[in-house]
Parts: sequence; C-alpha cells; structure tokens
Amino acid sequence: MGIVSLITIRYIRGSRVLGFLSIKSRLSFIVMAVGVGLLVVVLSIFNGFQKQVKESLWQGGPHITVENSYGSGAIYDYEKVITHLKSDPKLAESFVSVEGNITSHGLIQSNNNFNPIMIRAVPVDSIEKLVENGLPNFPRILQYDRDKIQAINTEKLVVVGKEMSAIYGYGLGREITMAVPGGRFTVERGVQVNVQTFRLVGLFKTGYYNYDSKFAFLSLPQAQEFFKMKGAVNQVAIKVRSLDDLKVTKQRILSRLNEDNWNQKIQDETSFSVRTIAEEQENFLAALRLEKTIISIIVFLFIVLAALGMVATVHSLIRAKRRSIGTLKALGLASNDILLIFTLNAMIVGILSSLVGGMTGIFIATKLEVIINIISEIINGIGGLLNPGDWDPVELVPKDIYYFDHIPVDIDISFIFMVTTAATILSGLAGYFPARMAANLNPVDTIRND
Repeated sequence: MGIVSLITIRYIRGSRVLGFLSIKSRLSFIVMAVGVGLLVVVLSIFNGFQKQVKESLWQGGPHITVENSYGSGAIYDYEKVITHLKSDPKLAESFVSVEGNITSHGLIQSNNNFNPIMIRAVPVDSIEKLVENGLPNFPRILQYDRDKIQAINTEKLVVVGKEMSAIYGYGLGREITMAVPGGRFTVERGVQVNVQTFRLVGLFKTGYYNYDSKFAFLSLPQAQEFFKMKGAVNQVAIKVRSLDDLKVTKQRILSRLNEDNWNQKIQDETSFSVRTIAEEQENFLAALRLEKTIISIIVFLFIVLAALGMVATVHSLIRAKRRSIGTLKALGLASNDILLIFTLNAMIVGILSSLVGGMTGIFIATKLEVIINIISEIINGIGGLLNPGDWDPVELVPKDIYYFDHIPVDIDISFIFMVTTAATILSGLAGYFPARMAANLNPVDTIRND
C-alpha cells in the first residue's frame, strides 16, 4: 500500500471519529473563498486598468527621444544621426521607427485667451498611412476632412485631440490661432513669438486623457517654417519593438552617439541627451504600481483573516474533541497521525476555498461589465418606479470620468495560481500549530478529565 493511500485512509478514519464538518469550518471556508474571489476580481480590474493606460501611453508618442541640450536645441543633419544609429545591427533590429520630430510648448487661442498646449510635428510621408493610422508616431485619427487633409504637408493644417476639441469647442474646418516662441531669447528684446493660423482637419484619440487634451499635431515641413527651424528638428523620435528593453536600448543609443569622431561636425554642435517614456512618466507609473500594491495588501488581509479564523476553528474543535482524541490515541493512533489529520483538514478547506473563490472570481471578472449593467438597470428601474419623472439615470461606471469604452479586465492566471497556493499554505499553517497541541495531548488525562 502506497504512503498516499495510507495517509488518506488514516485521515478518513480519524476525521469520521472527530467530525470536521462543523459550522466554524464552513464559516472559515466561506470567508477564505470570498477573500480569494475578491482578490482575483480586484487585481484583474487593476491589471486591466494599468494595461490599458500603458497601451494608451505607449501609443501616444515616441518611446525614446534624443535631444540636443546645447544652444538652441536644434539638431541639424539629423538624417545623419538617424543613419548612424541604424548602422548598429542590434539597434536597427530593436527599432520600429526612427525619425526627426519637433515637439515644443505653444499657445492656442480660445476666445480672447491663449491657453498652453504641446505642439508636435512628425513626417507625413504617406497620406494613405496617415488616414489608415499607419504612421508610427502619429496617433490614431478618429475623424478627418478627406479632401483637406491631403494637403497637410503643403498647407497650414492641424490635427488635435478629441478632448481638446471638446474643451475649446473646435470642429472640423475651424481656423485655430497658435503661438510659439521663435528665435533666441535676448535681454533687450525678450522672447520673440510667432503667431499663425491653422485649419483643423482631423481629430485623434489615444485613450490617454492628458495627451488627447493637450497635444496638437502638424506636419514636419509646416512646423519647421512655424518654428523657424528650416532643415532642423529638436528631437529624434524612436519607437521600439519591446518596451521591456528601454533601459538597455537607451544605453546603447548613448554609447553609439558618444563614439569618438563618428561625425566631428555634429558632435561639436550638439550635446545629446536621451530620455525614455518610462522616465518621463515615472511618477505616474510609480503611482499606478503603489495603488495596485496597496489594494493587493488590503484585499489579501481577507485571506489572512480567514487563516486566523481557521486557527480559532481548529483550536475550538480540538477542545471539543479532546475525549475522542484521547480515545483514538489510547487505541493506538500515533501522535503524528493526529497532527496529520488536523493539518490535512485545514489544508483541504484551504484548497476547496481557493478553487471555489478563484473560479468565482474569474467568472465575475469576465462578466463584470454585464453584472454592473444589470445592477444599473435594476437601480434605474426601481428609481423610475419610485420617483417617476424626477429620476436621473445612474451610471455606476461613468465613461466620461474613467475615459474607457469598457471596463478593462486582464486575468492573470499565474497570479491566480500564486493566490490559491498562498491560501492553501496559510490554511495548512493555520491548522498545523493547533494540531501540534492535539498531538501532544495525554490520552489518560483527556479520558479521565473529559
């Protein structure tokens, strides 16, 4: 007979005598199952939220930018810089695109006020790619004037974010006045300002509110004229295939640009600095990670609470079954078997609660939007009956606040496995320590006293 079969038989025999289906055991099972299910649902929502926010962030602009921190910041002969970077086989393999950009602060006129915005200009080498969202550094266009947008490289045309158009009341075809700094700053003359009027021909949306409400896009030739940077850019914008290798790629780019004498003229006129989007959004991404960690700890405390309840359950069960334990030990049941019975009982409760809670959590997470919509309909139905005519429909997840077309959910199976494993281990530990007390009971004393 195998050792597993022997353990199973001993457990079944002992548990029949001791009787483990107590109300407290069931309560511990329910609490732990609820804790596991709640943790799965909450973390699936947070994973989905973070994933969608990051995807919106990554789609909004370049992943790595190379800038000139010397002089006016202009990068002349930027095509040679791009060629030099692409000549490294490892860098070329990691790049999706490398191109010259202009990105700068500007002002946009709304009524009699000028409001701060960001202006970005990228090369538009194909109108078909532009309208079909095939340009790597141009965000996804939702609406556009098909006839006018054809001349984006030759006329003063602009594409703004959907949220910016809503904030300032801009519609397609509207003339927009923008102002940018031009020339160098001098004490006598201050900062020169260039003011031009552009026609709105398109609206874009990335899904990242701050981007969609702050950025305006021009074609690179028009921006070079607007900023008086003929033949120059102030950024080399790079998109990479893997966002996990941003740090490594950044270091390789810096090493490549700082090589000795690859182009003495460019090196004399520039002082290159390299930034990644993760560094630019470091505080925001850190806040997301911290929020997820705090919520995980809070919800995990439900499981810890269930484990503490398991300790109390097993302890009270031992006190109630002292006579039975003493009888079993007097009949020859070893102390290790008593220890095994109580520990396995707690672990089985943990396994079952983990499975039930995990499966329930996955089901709720996948059907969460449907469940919330049903609850909203029930609330609105009851409210409409109780207060007809004056009831304002309730929206439990307002899309205008959270800026999502749907509730983002990302179920991580490896995380669920980790949670269920942790719950099982905690259950085993919760049962082990009271079980040691039961295993050390003196059979003569327990039978005599109980």
